[in-house]
Amino acid sequence: MSTVTLDTNLVDDERLLAVALAAGFKVAHTSVTGRELSGSGITAVGTRRAQLFETGLVGESVAGAFVPGKNEESTDFERVLDIISSGSFPNAEKREDLSNGQHRQLRDAMIFCTHIREKREIFVTNDKRGFVDNGRRQLLEQRYRTKILTGAEFLQLCVKFQGHHT
Repeated sequence: MSTVTLDTNLVDDERLLAVALAAGFKVAHTSVTGRELSGSGITAVGTRRAQLFETGLVGESVAGAFVPGKNEESTDFERVLDIISSGSFPNAEKREDLSNGQHRQLRDAMIFCTHIREKREIFVTNDKRGFVDNGRRQLLEQRYRTKILTGAEFLQLCVKFQGHHT
């Protein structure tokens, strides 16, 4: 496993990035993360720019900073939204007035879907509620053939990986 996508909640973790790079992982984040951080005062470690462009979503994506989606990606996006929201996310026709929490879930799904579209191997997030708890990790990992780790779990993996490759 060599490709890693960092969720927004970890892109400013200097130690995590340093350990991951030392272990030989290829670390990236998405254009959605860049938009989420805009104006927050938080920057990705080393002021790194997004390396992965999101799949375009009308009303959310910025012109020139996304790739066009395919039908299967739209289906995946809806499935991911359903999983991370425990089925409570409004259907597409009722999304004109999302709450802040729902908007975060929408962007979380966009980030994860970019990860799976790019066939990356490890998704690292501290959003346990959305991606880990209540069987979500197992469901998402099986359905999308990826690995989901928290920041602490990923650090442990990096240490093991370094031990086998030094």
